[in-house]
Amino acid sequence: MATSEIEQLWISQFQENLGALRKVAGWTTQQLANELGVARQTISNLETGRSPMTKLQYLALRTVFSAEIAECGNRELAKIIKALVDDPIELRIKELETADNTKANSATEPDAPSEADDARPVAPASKPAAGRRARKNKERPLSTAMQALAVITAALASGTAAGVLTYLLFPNGKPGKNGRR
Repeated sequence: MATSEIEQLWISQFQENLGALRKVAGWTTQQLANELGVARQTISNLETGRSPMTKLQYLALRTVFSAEIAECGNRELAKIIKALVDDPIELRIKELETADNTKANSATEPDAPSEADDARPVAPASKPAAGRRARKNKERPLSTAMQALAVITAALASGTAAGVLTYLLFPNGKPGKNGRR
């Protein structure tokens, strides 16, 4: 499965659950729109599926939710994101990788010879097409931003990085640019 397909799975799963995540964070549609600097209608369209979520919107939303988790210590939100978005996608990716490996293995393993095979001339050996496709479609890692958000969300869900991230985001303990108001 290509990286862009994996990213799209993540984005789609996040969009399907955006309304629930917003409510767990305790925000109205307008409040989330204000956090992102977009119109309320943009959030509404994303939640209802009238507009497809872009990668940029996904990254912005994940960042806003991660900041909420760090700032307010909202571990419930972190657990919900992990349960509704991250875990199902990771499971789906494993299933797809298993299916791809099964297809590749079955395509490269010859079937048992039949009587008709004995009558046909033998072609020179060549590399199986599936093997070439598998090498050609070698997976690129997820983009750095996608990896960072996945790691941050997972860490926040476990609670191990909440303090560090909060300090990095708000070194003086106050929101605002560089901790100043």
